[in-house]
Amino acid sequence: MFVEIFSICDAATDSAGKLNILGTFEGIAAPKAPVSRERCSVAVRMRFVEEEAGEHTIQVQLVDKEGTRIGPGIGAKLNVKFTPGRPSIAQNLVLNINNLQFPAFGVYELQLWVDGVKKSYLPIIVAKTQSASRMRGAMEN
Repeated sequence: MFVEIFSICDAATDSAGKLNILGTFEGIAAPKAPVSRERCSVAVRMRFVEEEAGEHTIQVQLVDKEGTRIGPGIGAKLNVKFTPGRPSIAQNLVLNINNLQFPAFGVYELQLWVDGVKKSYLPIIVAKTQSASRMRGAMEN
C-alpha cells in the first residue's frame, strides 16, 4: 500500500471513486491563540495491491512539535475489495473535521496511520497575524 494523496483542505468529496479536493492549505493564521478552524476535511487516496485485500484501520492524528497528541484523532475502517484482473486499486477516504483546535502558535503535524503504521504526515503552520482577513487559513508562500 502506498499513499497517493494526503491533504488537509477546505472541503473534499468522493464521488464514484473520484476524489474531489477544494482549497488545500498548509497553515492557518489568527491574531490570538488558541486557534480554531470551524470546518475542514482530510482527503486521502491510497493504492493497494491484491495481497492487501481486506479490512484496514485508518487513523488521522494531530500532534504538536513535542509529539503530544492534540485531541482524540479521527479514524475509519476500509474494506479493500478487488475485481479480478486488476493489479492494484485506489481507495479514497474523506474525513470531515469540525472545530479543529490548535492550543498555541507553532508547527503541528497531521499524521496518517494505516494498521498502526505511520504512512504519511503533513506539517501545519499556525501563525500569528495582525490581519483578521487571513484567519481563513491561507499562508503566503
